[in-house]
Amino acid sequence: MEAIEFHQGIVPNRSVRECVELARLAEDVGYKGFWVADSHSIFRDAFMVLATAAMATERIELAAGVTTTVTRHPAVQANAWASLQELSGGRAVLGVGVGESAVRNLGLKPEKLAVFEQKVLAIKALLKGEAVEYEGHELKMAWSEFDVPIVMACSGPKSLQLGGRIADGVLFQVGTDPAFVRYALDNIRKGAESVGRKLEDLRLLMRVACSVDDNREAAREAVKGYASVAAGTTFATVPREYFDDDLYEELAAFKAGYDYQEHASSEAGHAKLLTDRILDAVAIAGTPEEAVPRFREIADLGVDGFCWTAGMPEPEPFIRAFAERVIPAVNEGRS
Repeated sequence: MEAIEFHQGIVPNRSVRECVELARLAEDVGYKGFWVADSHSIFRDAFMVLATAAMATERIELAAGVTTTVTRHPAVQANAWASLQELSGGRAVLGVGVGESAVRNLGLKPEKLAVFEQKVLAIKALLKGEAVEYEGHELKMAWSEFDVPIVMACSGPKSLQLGGRIADGVLFQVGTDPAFVRYALDNIRKGAESVGRKLEDLRLLMRVACSVDDNREAAREAVKGYASVAAGTTFATVPREYFDDDLYEELAAFKAGYDYQEHASSEAGHAKLLTDRILDAVAIAGTPEEAVPRFREIADLGVDGFCWTAGMPEPEPFIRAFAERVIPAVNEGRS
């Protein structure tokens, strides 16, 4: 069995310099990638963070976790990612989705999948220096000849299937219940097979709300900011039949109180609506000894790696503890 990848995500809700220090830390303690959320109304600019991190690191992959095609034109996206690929020496990963807080805080709506597909294919062509027709105009970025991996953020059935059809990889967020994970993988497989691909042809990454600490209650409290994001996404996208009635009702009450101006904040008022039932369904939070078997169980379903987002006010101890006590234990016995 191959080793499971672990990636560090952040929400850039601190200075750019502090974000770059987190990138250095993630590289130093052995994470595979560093993913930065793109939501301009509430965070620092993700592309600024990634470019600066490219200059401050040597090995770690640098990804948007994730950007959106609603707020950034395909030509702008392609130009930025070709530039980052050049600057980083080939470490860029374009994580992209239909949009959530970045678009909702502007009064806009997430991208329709048909439009999203057209834009992603345009970005892919532009990155390679190819001419592409987009909205009646021929676009070309002649200086670029890059093959930047495109990882599509997915949660709903149709988006998971689209990711299986067109992306190099899928970053799915559906909670941490194994039944939810099987639902996601089944839909990605369906999309892949519809165009003659196999599930194994894609890089399958799972975005996880996570926190580990010897103090179990401290870990569970610290995860609530990003678990709020995961809970909202899971409720909005996973089909109703995968939930038991109690969990569904608790999630409905939580979602009704969600405030996108406090998106991913550990201090958000809606975080108080996260029950233990919700937390265990959408996150892995507790001691390292509790976390390891849960990650192993999910990995055995066919996931290639995990990306967990450190949204807590003081993330450094949690980033280190996870790297030192979870990653080696999960990969023990794997090649």
